Amino acid sequence: MKKAYLLVYSDLFGSREEVKDYLNSMQDVDTWRYDLPNCFYLISEESAETLADQLIELSEGKGRFIVSETTDNRQGLLSQETWFLIENKSKFRKTRKD
Repeated sequence: MKKAYLLVYSDLFGSREEVKDYLNSMQDVDTWRYDLPNCFYLISEESAETLADQLIELSEGKGRFIVSETTDNRQGLLSQETWFLIENKSKFRKTRKD
C-alpha cells in the first residue's frame, strides 16, 4: 500500500539539490515534490524506517531529518498540487523529477 510521507531536514543534512539527488537515487521512492523550505513530500510503499535507513546511507549520516507518514489527521495551508499528491498517493507510479 502506498503511503505519503513528510521529510523534514536540517541544513547540515544537505541542500535542496542534494536531497533531490538522494530521493532520485532511491528505488523505493515513487515520486516526490516540495513547496516548503527543508521539506519534501514523498510517496512510497516502504516503511519510514526503510526510507530513513536509505537516507542515512546516502547522506553519510550527516545532519538531522525526520520521515513521518501523513495520516488522515492532518491540516494546513499547502498548494493544491501538494494536497492532491498526499490525498491521491495510490495514483502515482515511479517517476523522477528535477
